[in-house]
This record gives sequence, structure tokens and C-alpha cells, in this order.
Amino acid sequence: MRDWSLGILGALEPVISAEAFARGNKAVKDFLAYLENLVERRRARPGNPDRDVLTRLIQGEENGERLTEKELLHNCIFLLNAGHETTTNLIGNGLVALSRHAAQKARLIEHPDLIKTAVEEILRFESSNQLGNRMTTEPLELGGIAMAAGTPLTLCIGAGNRDPQQFSDPETFDIGRAPNRHLAFATGAHQCAGMALARLEGAIAISRFLARFPIYALNGEPVRGGRVRFRGFLRVPCAVGG
Repeated sequence: MRDWSLGILGALEPVISAEAFARGNKAVKDFLAYLENLVERRRARPGNPDRDVLTRLIQGEENGERLTEKELLHNCIFLLNAGHETTTNLIGNGLVALSRHAAQKARLIEHPDLIKTAVEEILRFESSNQLGNRMTTEPLELGGIAMAAGTPLTLCIGAGNRDPQQFSDPETFDIGRAPNRHLAFATGAHQCAGMALARLEGAIAISRFLARFPIYALNGEPVRGGRVRFRGFLRVPCAVGG
């Protein structure tokens, strides 16, 4: 599943090679084959819709509204990808940022109640998702450029989260920053549906890690994932004791 996720998300980069495009398409095809079998088994033996997301998606709403088979399968792919990739990056980015800012790491260890604002600052400082896509709904002018309705736009979330007009000292990593109106989850009607869960997972993982390994430290150069849209690490060598 991890390979499928990387293949699909790699094909969402602004510019991709023919190889990445083919890998992404194959990942979707293989993922769909897996899900078709899983859905068939769940239809035959439903789980508890209050706890089982797939059963809930299959059964639909109480008013009779149902997803089509295509909508069901692609929503499963979306949920499985979005539900782990960006949160994994949030945790990795956060631990590296704390390691590189010793005073802030010590501050969080001394004051663990700051974990919520710390997660928000990690999301701002090292946004897991660097780019977002939107489409204009009416003609407008932006930065002196006229755009017709229906113009596709790629927005740089990472740059917005370092906007000096919005954030004081935007290049400073401050785990107590408030207010912190970052755009890591986008905003409006298309904001991230799983942002509450991502925040909770990040807070639990980072706070538990710090409680168990307070003296962890990098012992090698972390290796980035090499993607533009999704910012994270492939490898983070560190020592957790000593």
C-alpha cells in the first residue's frame, strides 16, 4: 500500500516524467483491484458502520443517498493516501525541526502542554502539503494578470505560510506562536476533511516520542523525499539514547 501511495502521489507533481505517469496509473489500477475484492467481501459481511469506515461508505446515508461504485473506490484511494502520507510527513518534519531548534525542543519537553501550538507551528513552518490547486469561478485580475473564469491555479501553501504580512518573524520556529492562521490544511469549502485527526495523531506521536526519547538527536543528514507538492523525508537517521 505504501508503494501504491508513493506511486499515485508522485504522479501529482506539477511536472512529471512519462515513467512517473505510468507508475501512478499502474498504482491506481493495482489499488482498485485490491479494493474491489475488499468491497465485495465487506458487502457480503458488513462491519459496524459506527466504527468501520468502508461499511459506512458502502451503506451511504440514511436518506438513501449512495456512492456509485467508481465514487466509492476512488474515495477509498483518496482516504487511504491522504490519511497517512501527509501525517507521516508532519511527524517527521516536526521531529527534525525540533532537533534543529534545541531551545524549542527543550521548551516543549519542559512544557508538554504546548504540544497543540507546537503542532500548528510545525504545520506552518514545514507544511506537509506545499501546493494546492484551485480554479477561478469568475474573471479576475491577480498580480496584474487577467484570468478568465475556469482558469486553473497552483497555489504555494508553503510560501503563504511564510508571508511576513501574516506572520511576525516568519522564518523563526516558535512552538508557542499565536495566532497562527496557517494554510497547511487549506481553507474554505475545500479544507482538509481529516485535519482534526491529523492534528491529534501529530500531537500524540510527537509528545509520546519526546517523553520516551527526550535526548534524541540527528546523527546524519536527513534525506528529503524529492517531491515538490508533498514535503517530507525518506530517511531521518537519529540516535534515540546515549
